[in-house]
Amino acid sequence: MANKNTDDRTLEDNPAKGDSDTPTDLATLRQIVFGAAQADIELKLSRLESKMLERFQQSDQKLAAQVSELNKAMQTGFEELQLKVNSVDKMYDDKTSELNAYADKLSSELEMSDSNGRQETDELHTRVDKEVAMLTEKYDARFSEALERLDEVTKELSSTKTDRKTLAKLLATMAVNLETDED
Repeated sequence: MANKNTDDRTLEDNPAKGDSDTPTDLATLRQIVFGAAQADIELKLSRLESKMLERFQQSDQKLAAQVSELNKAMQTGFEELQLKVNSVDKMYDDKTSELNAYADKLSSELEMSDSNGRQETDELHTRVDKEVAMLTEKYDARFSEALERLDEVTKELSSTKTDRKTLAKLLATMAVNLETDED
C-alpha cells in the first residue's frame, strides 16, 4: 500500500505532460496496479523454468543412463548370442568331423569286408571246385565199377542163360544199390 500511495502522488504531481508520455504512464500505472502480482508471477515463472530445466536435465541424465544400460545389456546379449552361435558352430563342426570320420571308417570296413568276402568267395569256389572234382572222380569210378559189374553180370547171365525176370530184378537191385552208394 505504501507503494500505491507513493505512485498516486507521482501521478498527481505530473498531471498532464502530453500524449507522448502516455505509454510510459501506462507502464507506470501497470506497475502500480499489477507490479507485485507481476513480480510474483515472474518469480514463480522463473522458479518453474529453473525447476523444469532441472527436471529436464535429470530426465535427460536418467534417459542417457538408461540408454547406456540398455546398450550394455544389448551388447552383453549380443556377446552371449555370439558365444552360443560359436558354440553351436563348433559343435556342428565336431559332429560333422565325427560323422565324416565314421563314414571313412565304415567305408574302410566295407572295403575290407568286400575284400574278405571276395577272398572267402574265391576260397569257397575253389573248395567247391575241388569237392566237385572229387565227387566227379568218385562218381566216375563208381560208374565205371557199376558198368564193369553190369558187364560181368551180363556176361554171366548170357552164359548162364537166366531168364529175363531175374535179370530185371538184378538190374533193379543194382540201381537201388547205386542210389544208396551215391547218397
